[in-house]
This record gives sequence, structure tokens and C-alpha cells, in this order.
Amino acid sequence: MNTRPIDLVLPWVDGSDPAWRAEKNRYDTDHTVSDVRFESWDNLQYVFRGIEKFMPWVHHVFFVTWGHLPDWLDTSCERLRIVRHSDYIPARYLPTFNSNVIEMNYFRIADLSENFILFNDDLFPLQPIPESYYFQNDLPCEEAVETHFILKADKGMDLQMNYACVNNMVLLNRHFDKRQVVQANYDKWFSPVYGKRLEQNQNLRYWNHFESFVYPHEAMPMKKSVLREIWEKEPETLDRASCNRFRSHSDITQRLITMWQICSGNFVPHKYQGRLFLVDESNYREAAAAVRERACPIVSLNESAPEGFDAVREAVNRALESILPEKSGFER
Repeated sequence: MNTRPIDLVLPWVDGSDPAWRAEKNRYDTDHTVSDVRFESWDNLQYVFRGIEKFMPWVHHVFFVTWGHLPDWLDTSCERLRIVRHSDYIPARYLPTFNSNVIEMNYFRIADLSENFILFNDDLFPLQPIPESYYFQNDLPCEEAVETHFILKADKGMDLQMNYACVNNMVLLNRHFDKRQVVQANYDKWFSPVYGKRLEQNQNLRYWNHFESFVYPHEAMPMKKSVLREIWEKEPETLDRASCNRFRSHSDITQRLITMWQICSGNFVPHKYQGRLFLVDESNYREAAAAVRERACPIVSLNESAPEGFDAVREAVNRALESILPEKSGFER
């Protein structure tokens, strides 16, 4: 039983907004930042419909934006809170086009509940999801499953994000002793709920330091106080990372929050059941079928800039419309 309300945070960027593009280009003078991540799938309304239909217990949806809003969004909706970057991110970090900066400053949102779920605009609930999927007794539900980390040699943004993951682990190992953490939370570390993945914890049991954790590409439960604690213990590192207007090798990502919760021992063992599709021409029919058949509680339809983008987008959106045809209370 949770005694606190559970809010949901949903960041969004309208990559087609001329004013936003103009500001972005003023800082990205070499045009080295790809616009792929900002390509519109025109299906944000289905995210809201899924939240309302399948997660009715959500208290407020905090819609975080540079300043633009979808034309169809009903800003008078009682469950909706519009939050602009300038409403909570310190001015010295603005403008920012870095999702890591946007997410790692969420604790500054004054009205945000202690318990919140970090959502994304590529996540679509397909089945009823109880609040116990994310929080139980006010504790976040986590997969405390260790894994190896491989620093890929890919160029561009992927390499930067890999370095950011290394930065996360440096901070985590600085503040937590793995042997002590595992000993203090033995039953949670080796919970049978993890299924076959439990073998990974067994294999890494005698390592002296944390290397990485499995991270489902799903909505993740977070404690506002944990993010504040990280800032209190690493103010210089977080300040330096928040100065990165675009993704950078010195970034810290929101993944650190969930790992910090795990290593603190304040979590409930859990196995996430969603599914990720990197949608392109080779698999968009499979992705659309998974949506129509409601094959899992929640699906992530992650863009990969496929060729024939319009056809792929149309097929996926038709599938979403087939299961979520009715407007939500978030729409005009």
C-alpha cells in the first residue's frame, strides 16, 4: 500500500518548431547534433490515452517542454501540469538540448511528488498496469540485476552516452561498497523474481566493484529525495554535467538514480515485462502487431530514422489507434 501519490513526468520536444530549431542552431554552430532524435512520430496523444486508460491511479502528469505544446493538448486538464525548462532548471544551464540535463534536475520541480515515474514519449501502455508495478509501500520496484558493461566504439551520440554510463558507475562505486551492499541486501540481490537473470548476479558475486546493471527501456520509478541526495553528495560533478547544452562525454544520466536506489537497499525486487522495438523497415510490422495484440504491459517504440519513415509511422500509428481510439481527458 502506497501512502504517497505517484506522479508521472513526461518530457517532450517538438523538433519541428522553427523557434526551437533556431535556438538550437545558434548553439550547434557546426551542425554536429543529429535531428534524428527530434523526428516526430505524431503519436503523443496515444501516450496520454494509454496513461489515462491503463494507469488511472497516476496523480498528475508533469509535461516537461522547452515551451512548445501540442495543439490538441487541453492545458486546463486538472491532472496535467505544464512545466517549462525555465520553470525549474537554473538559468545558468539554459537553454539546454540535453535530455540528461533536463532529467537530472527534476528534483527542482516544486510540486512534483516524492514518488514519481519517469516516462518518455516513445512509451505506450497496452494493458492495465497497477501502481504496484512501480511502487510498493512507497518503495520503488527495481531489477537489481548486475551485468557487464562494454564501451562500444561507435561514433557520435552513442559513444557519448556510453561514456556517460561510465561516469554513472564511477559515482556509484565512489559512494557504495559492493560487498557491503550485497551482504546487507542478500535476499533482494538474489531474489527468484529475476528468473534466468539471477545467474548474472551469481556470476558477478565476487567482483569487488559494480560494473553495470540491467536497465529496462521502460518507465522507471524514482524518489525525488534520492535525486536531491545525489546532488548534495556530488554537486560539482552534477553542476559540470548540467552545463552541457548537448549530450557530452561528461554527462551523468538518470540511470544513476535507479542504481542509487538499488544500492541504498530501499527497493522492492521486480522484473519488468515491457518490450523495446528499434523500429525500422525490417520490423515495423512486428512492432505494429505487438501493439494491436497488446502483447505486453508497455511497449517502447524507439525511433531509428528508418528509410520509408512515413510508411513505418503510418503502420505503427494505425495500430495504436486500433487499441486507443477514444480521446483522453488530456485532449481538447
